[in-house]
Formats: sequence, C-alpha cells, structure tokens
Amino acid sequence: MDTGVLNLLLGIGSALLIPVAGGVAKFINQKLQMQALVIKDNIWEKTQLAVKTAIFSAEQQGKNGKLATNYDKKAHAINLATKLLEKQKIKVDSDILSELVESNVWEEMTSAEVIATTLAESSEKEEVLEEQVEEEQPEVEAVG
Repeated sequence: MDTGVLNLLLGIGSALLIPVAGGVAKFINQKLQMQALVIKDNIWEKTQLAVKTAIFSAEQQGKNGKLATNYDKKAHAINLATKLLEKQKIKVDSDILSELVESNVWEEMTSAEVIATTLAESSEKEEVLEEQVEEEQPEVEAVG
C-alpha cells in the first residue's frame, strides 16, 4: 500500500481514537470514584436515601420561598445530605455528593416528563375513543 494512504488511515484512526479514549477514561474515573465510596452492605442505600431526602427538603424550601435559585437548592441539598451522612458515620467526597444530587434531580425531572407525556398521550387516546364511540352510536327516535 502507498505510504500516503497508510498515513491518512493512521490519521483518521487516531482522530477517532481520541474521543473514544476520553470517554473510556471518564468512565473509568467515575467507576474509581464510586468505588472510593467503599460501598458495603447498605451504605449505598443509606447514601441514596440521604441524598433524596435532602433534595426533597431543598425542593420544599424552594416552594416556600426560602431558597430562590437552583444553586441555593443544590447547596442546601448537599449540606443537608452531608449532615445526614455524617450522623450515620458515612463519609462521601463532596464532588461525588454533588454529582449524586445532580443525577437524582435529573432522574426526578426525566421521570416526571415521562409521566406527563404518558398522561398527555393517554388523554389524547381517550378523546379519540370518545369521538369514535359518539360516531358509532345509532340515533334513536323517541316513540310516543
């Protein structure tokens, strides 16, 4: 094969390899951070419960007007989750805790969107069915 073609293929291959390597490195980094939690027995469940409780508290505080911005809500959630975990003698890196809060909020948002979409689709189907039933109903004349 021509050296020019080989160099071109090598250049294309390395250009494709860089993003893949970056993604693999990020995945490995996240796995290492999660393993740094030293998840044993029910520590993960306790951590998740503390994070979800802290998020619900932040949302409630936001609805009451005590927390004005999403940044305030996140800071409140992280501080509360940290306190709840410290009482249980569970130590979680603040960066990991921040990411856990973000991921749980995202999960709540997307599940709410799925529910809303499902309800909207269900409502539309009911309307179509009602229209079809009305069209199929024979007219009945009153005999009298």
